[in-house]
Amino acid sequence: MAFLLRRRHAAHPSAAAAAAAAASTRLLRAFSALPEVDPSSSPAATSTPAAAASAARASVLDLQLAVRAEADPARIHSLVASALSGHDIPRLHTSRQLFSLATSRLTRLRRPDLAASLLHQLLASASAPPSPGLLARALSLFPGPDDALRAFSSSPPAARSDVSLSALLSTLLRAGRLDDLKSTFASAESSLGVAPARASHNVLLHALVKNSEIAAAQKLLDEMANKKVKHRPAPDIISYNTVLAGYSVQDDEEGFEKILKEINARKLEPNVVTYNCRIQWFAKRGETVKGEELLDVMESKEVAPNYLTYNALVQGYCKEGNVGPAMRVFKRMKVMKRREGRSDLGVSAHSQTYVVLFRSLVENEKLDDALWICKSCFAMKAAPPFEAVKGLVEGLVKGGKSEETRDVIAKMDLLVKGDAKLAWGKVVGELSLGEGAPSSNP
Repeated sequence: MAFLLRRRHAAHPSAAAAAAAAASTRLLRAFSALPEVDPSSSPAATSTPAAAASAARASVLDLQLAVRAEADPARIHSLVASALSGHDIPRLHTSRQLFSLATSRLTRLRRPDLAASLLHQLLASASAPPSPGLLARALSLFPGPDDALRAFSSSPPAARSDVSLSALLSTLLRAGRLDDLKSTFASAESSLGVAPARASHNVLLHALVKNSEIAAAQKLLDEMANKKVKHRPAPDIISYNTVLAGYSVQDDEEGFEKILKEINARKLEPNVVTYNCRIQWFAKRGETVKGEELLDVMESKEVAPNYLTYNALVQGYCKEGNVGPAMRVFKRMKVMKRREGRSDLGVSAHSQTYVVLFRSLVENEKLDDALWICKSCFAMKAAPPFEAVKGLVEGLVKGGKSEETRDVIAKMDLLVKGDAKLAWGKVVGELSLGEGAPSSNP
């Protein structure tokens, strides 16, 4: 029913657009033309702090909904800019989700200039000067590194810190500007007035590893650990994880083991990234069972696994042809509860995990488990790989499961759209369904 409703709404884009325009118009009026009210006579003047905070959250949520619904970049900019200049929503500038949404929408609508303008206004509207944390959040949202560099250079000295410098360096890293990152790091203290501390050093380590400069990364890590160079901060587990991952990518066993020994010698507590690196290391070597043993260690030490942990194990077992253990780990992932108290939430698998596991189950003729994975994909409104579905359907037909066969084909017909529908029709045409078996109507 929900799927049909979505299709019906999609059939009337003009009505949806009109509703979105009406919503954003109402909010634009609300934020840009609020009447002046005597605070002493306003009911809000007597409200409790909790009620005021609740009202502020509701206003931010309304603004987010309007931004999400609006398709005109100029109106998106006006909605948020008017709210910022009006000062009617307390602590609006701290809403990370709102500004992330607004800037990403403006960038996708090909108006990075409006996104940058909004972020500059955000910094200007904050308390004087903006906090290092606010500057760091804004820098991470700028659509281009040049805008971020200008914002950092023009920010007051009190807003500049290792936190905001590391955000600037991360922006350069994401843009692939490694030379600029290195030069900015090297001149940060003399030209920007900020001495790079641990967070900025960790970004530089990441950049070196990403650029396959593992020897330079190891040299920097050694300088941090041995304090032979002035102003080098002591490394933390993030520093070591970064270089550990670099050695893993390069398949350097000697370097990998060296980093693990240093982590142990410095008595640093391994985190989920450390364990994931080790699990991936075992999986690449066909020793996934040792990786699963680390999963037990993680749980005993109350280190919560994430989807990367389980993905490495599932894909490792599938690569080894051990679909039974792969399915066991997958089910273990689905029932593992997060530690935040949300008992209804497990760890979500990456789409590639479903693909790898589904194909392996079909190839090994584990059809009951393959059908379960296939139905899980359907529940997420995702179509599994066509060739694997073909193998599943033929296996179901061979096993005389006509009802399951009919259900799989029907759901694929609903999910597959556009050019993919023609490709799916070709796959169905090649199916060996047998006499009286269900067929598709693409």
